[in-house]
Amino acid sequence: MPNDHNLRTSNKLTTQPGLGSSAAAKYAALRALDQSESKYRRLIEGISGDYVIYTHAPDGTVTYVSPSVENVLGFPPAQVLGLNWRDLIGERFMGRQHADRVRSEVEAGQKFHSFTVEIAHASGSTRLIEIQQRPLFDDEGNYISMEGVAKDITETIRSAEELEKLKEELEQRVIERTIELSQKNEQLRESETRYRNVVEDQAEFIIRWLPGGALTFANSAYCRYYGKTPHEMIGKSFYPTIYEEDLPLLEKHIRSLTIKQSHDTIQHRVYLPDGKVGWTEWTNRALFDSEAQPREYQSVGRDITDLKLAADTIREKESRLARVSRLASMGELVAGIAHEVHQPLHAAKIFAEAARRSLEAGLPEGVSIAIDCTKEISEAISRTAKIIRHLREFTESGPVEFELLNLNVLVQEASEIISYETRRASVKLHFELADRLPNVQGDRVQLEQACVNLLINAYEAMEETPPAQRHLRIRTNYAEGFVRIFIQDVGSGVGLAETARLFDAFYTTKLGGMGMGLSLCKSIAEAHAGHVWTEENEGPGMTFVLSLPEAKQMPSGLSSDSSNNAGFKP
Repeated sequence: MPNDHNLRTSNKLTTQPGLGSSAAAKYAALRALDQSESKYRRLIEGISGDYVIYTHAPDGTVTYVSPSVENVLGFPPAQVLGLNWRDLIGERFMGRQHADRVRSEVEAGQKFHSFTVEIAHASGSTRLIEIQQRPLFDDEGNYISMEGVAKDITETIRSAEELEKLKEELEQRVIERTIELSQKNEQLRESETRYRNVVEDQAEFIIRWLPGGALTFANSAYCRYYGKTPHEMIGKSFYPTIYEEDLPLLEKHIRSLTIKQSHDTIQHRVYLPDGKVGWTEWTNRALFDSEAQPREYQSVGRDITDLKLAADTIREKESRLARVSRLASMGELVAGIAHEVHQPLHAAKIFAEAARRSLEAGLPEGVSIAIDCTKEISEAISRTAKIIRHLREFTESGPVEFELLNLNVLVQEASEIISYETRRASVKLHFELADRLPNVQGDRVQLEQACVNLLINAYEAMEETPPAQRHLRIRTNYAEGFVRIFIQDVGSGVGLAETARLFDAFYTTKLGGMGMGLSLCKSIAEAHAGHVWTEENEGPGMTFVLSLPEAKQMPSGLSSDSSNNAGFKP
């Protein structure tokens, strides 16, 4: 390592005049050495950044330090020279013990030393310094100096520590994420198993299918229904199982599904494996792609064959019950019926006797009188036939036939059927029928029965009303697509609790009543997509309202085809 003594010796040699050839050679060598020393001094003193070049005596006194020490430790070189290097290393600094062993290691013959030590910075902080040094010996092998290179690795270590920390954190996050994903996958498997079990254990049918009917999924219930395995059904269209006449209805239903109305329910018939025909009910949902085109359908269904049969049985029993009710009504009104028939027949007999006597008398005007009498006889017979026809239609049991009807005419015909009962009850009828009333679509006999039941109910409600005050107001109107009949009596009325049960089957407020009249009215109204209810009057009595939709709003399921209408509910 160059020092000031060497430089001074070199300068003295170069300034002595009159040297010989050997002296000149020696001079040239010294000059070359001086130039080399200057070059390395410039190199060493030009070092910057994290490196420091230094030498220290065996006792630890710093004999040289490069100017870069100020960049590394914050001390100017002059402040470091003459210090013992131990003054820069605290007793508890990292690497102090290893630094203290350097002297003994040198004495033991170790030629190179490398270790890392903490050294105090001028700011009071510490820096991590990597030391690489070797001892220098004189010709006798005595340890005379130590030279070395110190590198500040604080930032490098910190970066490495931060990287290691980040690595550890990342590995920890990976472990945590792996555990979380594992747990979620386990939960997903459990959830999938649970929902698969729910789907497979359902009694309802669950299927998914493509446009055209090809199945992409079918649960166990659906496969059992058709006696096939999923392998036999997946990829096959279910359209061949649809009853031929119902297939157009299903196709129309599917076309009606849109993004706004993506699901709907339909009932249709299917071919069963045993060759029979069954009924199924399906709720179909369309699933659309990004271009608003149906890409797949999901359907949940069930077999309703037994329900359909039960409904048909109920309708048949209701129809029979309605006929029994009509016959019971006729039984109660038999005296009036006899009177209604007796009157025109008695009149016909009187006019026939008058005609006979006129003809037997041989009077010129006898023929004219006989002709007039035959006209009266004809009208009496027509009236009798009309009464009998109405009674026969009212009491007979036949298929339900829907036709266009005018409620004004219907309620008037109903009042004619019970005209004798009207007179017997001393009830005065007041008709307030709306002009140009829209038609309704329904079964004439059933609707006449509803009107008769409502009229008789009103008569009975006024039994305790003085005869002079027994007025029944019958009016019709049309509003918001419905035609209504209002039957307003001035009877005793019923309590609020009784009003809620008036239309229940077998409930009656009359002694000895069957409790079926108003219940049948409700069934008939609902079978015609209508309603019947009560309203309180401002004065005495109650008002019963029968409301039916006008013909153009009748549900499409109601048809004039009697084969599809075996009872109250077509």
